[in-house]
Amino acid sequence: MLIRPYEPTDTEALMGVFRKNVPHAFGEEETADYIQFLQDMPVSYVVAEHAGQLVGACGYFIPNDGTPARLVWIFSDPNAKGLGTGSALVRYCLNAIRQQAPNRLIECRTSQVAYRFFERFGFVLHYTRPDYWVPGLDLYYMTLPPVL
Repeated sequence: MLIRPYEPTDTEALMGVFRKNVPHAFGEEETADYIQFLQDMPVSYVVAEHAGQLVGACGYFIPNDGTPARLVWIFSDPNAKGLGTGSALVRYCLNAIRQQAPNRLIECRTSQVAYRFFERFGFVLHYTRPDYWVPGLDLYYMTLPPVL
């Protein structure tokens, strides 16, 4: 599996993978938000390729003010389940955060669909908010303590 920086030419393929996750992991209403995110690209964003196909993406943001770093817009192709795409993407982003901002708390805002996945990396659930993303998809706010 190859993990590399996102390029604008990846947009169409990523949108195809994103749509495969609607409505199970993302609401239809979030599609426009994701398109806007890709246009603005306010964070470091990487994609995963397997056999020449895009199979997932993940981003991270490290604020300059010392507040927690953040994982954002992580998803993988449900048809490529079992390849370890999500784990590879998260490990890549966590390593990048730890290199660039050692000892920084890392946060993740996810849903009931994926929070157990993040627990495997040591993320701790702090609170939930029902119907936060869209009806039926709740906010699960999680953090990963710094490695000291």
